[in-house]
Amino acid sequence: MESDVTAAGAGLIFDIKRYAIHDGPGIRTTVFLKGCPLRCLWCANPESQEKTTEVAFLNTECIGCGQCAATCPHNAVSFENGKPVRDPAACRACGKCAAECPAEAIRMMGRAVTVDALFDEIMADQPFWDRSGGGVTLSGGEALMQLEFSAALLRRCRENYLHTALDTCLHVPTAAIETVFSDVELFLCDLKLMSASRHREFTGVTNALIRKNMAFLLKSDKDVLVRRPLVPGFNDGADELNALGDFLQSLRPGVSLELLPYHRLGESKFERLGRPYALAGVAPPTKEEMDRAKQILKKFNVAVVTT
Repeated sequence: MESDVTAAGAGLIFDIKRYAIHDGPGIRTTVFLKGCPLRCLWCANPESQEKTTEVAFLNTECIGCGQCAATCPHNAVSFENGKPVRDPAACRACGKCAAECPAEAIRMMGRAVTVDALFDEIMADQPFWDRSGGGVTLSGGEALMQLEFSAALLRRCRENYLHTALDTCLHVPTAAIETVFSDVELFLCDLKLMSASRHREFTGVTNALIRKNMAFLLKSDKDVLVRRPLVPGFNDGADELNALGDFLQSLRPGVSLELLPYHRLGESKFERLGRPYALAGVAPPTKEEMDRAKQILKKFNVAVVTT
């Protein structure tokens, strides 16, 4: 059982990525917030899913000293083959094992921070934003699951004339999007699957709300970049891509669509959190597979870009 350490007026983040160049225009600072309503099988940041602080074990860094097991007040850590094993039912994510680990092989995923403190922290990057036309991007997880905190941070950024972007899965109430609408200059929106049944199978939820919110944004005057993580055998079929192109074209002809090749960088993170990785046998798409997807989408009035 993980503990939610957020206090009134605070948010829970798990990373700040500086010098980010793929999360909006220019050089950006991307803040990753905890909590996501989806459980995508290919998730690259599983530490983002729970809106609570979690414990990650980096067994490759472990020196086998046993300090974590000796320190844990809940007997949640044991040793198997010289490596620590966490009992999720007993763990309270108190952080004592991480604090005592001399090799820093145990990491706490998630820290509470106020808007004031976080804004002061990221403002150190302003020279890079000013020179490159960059700014601040909120990502996750799903930043709008911490709506009050995200809205306040975005508003603070806009009050200081910073460019803002929001990376969202769109599986949130439309009212949440409306709350931050005026303070977001660019929406980065995933549209993982067009099939409602396959969307539920592979992400845990249907896509009805996502499609509704995508339509809301694309019918507005906001800058929107649609993203499709291309996962071989899951969402790269001709039927899926044709449905995607037709849907986007009907809402905003010429909209930008970025194809993101699936990668397995999240596999080790699942292991560190003690969770199974469902796509262990799935290889990233080849260049030929990416080109094929792009050719299918070129039939539609969408601006396809690949990374």
